Amino acid sequence: MRRPGRRRHPAGGEVTEDGTWVDRSTPGNKELIARGKELELRERQAEIEAKRAARRHYLRMQKWVLLGVGALILLTVLALVLGLWAGAISTSFATELARIVLPILLGAAATIVGAFFGAGANVNPNRFDRDRDQ
Repeated sequence: MRRPGRRRHPAGGEVTEDGTWVDRSTPGNKELIARGKELELRERQAEIEAKRAARRHYLRMQKWVLLGVGALILLTVLALVLGLWAGAISTSFATELARIVLPILLGAAATIVGAFFGAGANVNPNRFDRDRDQ
């Protein structure tokens, strides 16, 4: 009977005094082959899970980038409209401010969105899969 908490080693091997495992099993040991296949399967499953997690993270990042860029543009336009409506800024100042700020903001937004949606494929975790398939 096995004692709880002790590791069971495959038949045909032994642990030396210094703690290393010496495999004295015959070639083609079914237990070792099965263990190797099990480890390979676990490795493949872990790799698939890691790719899925990277993809989910990438999609979440895309969502937050779009929300952030959209919020910046919306808040800028809203500030200009509310400033005009409240009479806090003059029409000529609002026009000049829009001419200066909006192109810069839209250019920065296009750069950021482009980096996350294609042009910056180096941040895409699935880039290697696409390159390999082509």
